[in-house]
Amino acid sequence: MAGCETAVSNIVMSVVVFLTLQFLTPLFKYTPNAILATIIISAVINLVDYKAAILIWKIDKFDFVACMGAFFGVVFASVEIGLLIAVSTKTLLSYAP
Repeated sequence: MAGCETAVSNIVMSVVVFLTLQFLTPLFKYTPNAILATIIISAVINLVDYKAAILIWKIDKFDFVACMGAFFGVVFASVEIGLLIAVSTKTLLSYAP
């Protein structure tokens, strides 16, 4: 994604990430958790594809329920719970008349 074409770029990138984690991580020790949470939320907010959710709603309501169950399960519990909710919802709804 950085535009590099050789395997050497992976080595350079891994060294840069290592050095960044080694020397800049201690600077975050005194950063309040609310600020760290804001940084994470601002980085992750673009990963939510609401247009795909709208498309799923238009195509199949049962899939949308499973999608929302997975989303809220992951947000409020854990990834495992979200997957469990999605699979169980989809399984139960697939047998509905």
